[in-house]
Amino acid sequence: MGAIARARAPLRVSFGGGGTDVPPYCWEEGGAVVNATIDRYARASVELGGGSVVLEAGDLGAREEHPIGRLPYGGGLDLLRAAVNAVGVGSGLRLSTQGGAPIGSGLGGSSSLAVAAIGAMLRALRPGAEPDRMEVAMLAYRAEREELGQRGGYQDQLAAAHGGFNLMEFLPGGGIRVTPLRLDPEVILELDARSLLFYTGRSRISSRIHEDVDRRSREDPGAQRAARAELRGVALGMRSALERGDMGEFGELLREGWEAKRRMSSLISDGPLDLAYSRAMELGAMGGKVLGAGGGGHLFLLVDPARRGEIVKGMEDAGLIHVPFSFEVGAGEVGLRTWTWDRRGERGGRT
Repeated sequence: MGAIARARAPLRVSFGGGGTDVPPYCWEEGGAVVNATIDRYARASVELGGGSVVLEAGDLGAREEHPIGRLPYGGGLDLLRAAVNAVGVGSGLRLSTQGGAPIGSGLGGSSSLAVAAIGAMLRALRPGAEPDRMEVAMLAYRAEREELGQRGGYQDQLAAAHGGFNLMEFLPGGGIRVTPLRLDPEVILELDARSLLFYTGRSRISSRIHEDVDRRSREDPGAQRAARAELRGVALGMRSALERGDMGEFGELLREGWEAKRRMSSLISDGPLDLAYSRAMELGAMGGKVLGAGGGGHLFLLVDPARRGEIVKGMEDAGLIHVPFSFEVGAGEVGLRTWTWDRRGERGGRT
């Protein structure tokens, strides 16, 4: 084995519009999502060669070895198997990964891991060429949604690949448009100062929530269509508010979007989540939402910076875990990053 191809892909915070990126609704009605990536990453390394396919997940302490060819499913490393199958690697390799978030965190962790793994494989297979981010996102979508049959949308894979603050639009009849938001640097700094993230300590399986939304769409299509229309409007309003630096309106839209999302399935929120959200509002949060499909994971809050410490203490007293983070920024520094490292360049200790 020679040079190692490496990749990292960020986790994301979904501000609004989640659920409108899910087929078939996004192609029938159109969808819009606003999200941003954060400085927490899934990582992957790939070495080509050898007579087998070796998969290693460092965060899980798991290792598998398979004959070269299409990998079967059934086990703890199915996501890595699906990534290899989606790329269609026909040679021996070693794929090693490190996840960036607990399973079911609501931060798009599985998609970030798939993007990192696929990015590293493509970099290894095409030496010297930076993988196309849209290609990587679509391969990651194939791995999760088609290979593994997990229900969900497109935004997580697109966010991990593209990075930064984006409006993602899903056009009726097919087609995806990713538009970076035009944010003044001081708006990003202010948003960073006002943003808090808390882990609820509870995971959830997003596919089950999407399946329940599908069931409700069959039973009451009008109500679900109205909720998705409201969520699209919230996302478009968020783009405008952020580009104008209007934090008050952005906070209101966070609240409106969360209420619209809750109406789509009883699994999206429950008693403990509702209590945590209510407590945050009592403490003076300007707005917030449970990230991802809902049902657990992380709670995002927008706050007055002067009350930041008070709200952190109050939420920790309520049993939530504060997760420090910052948003990804910098031209060319966000989203999927890949590079190669030649083992011959390793440097030993001092002599």
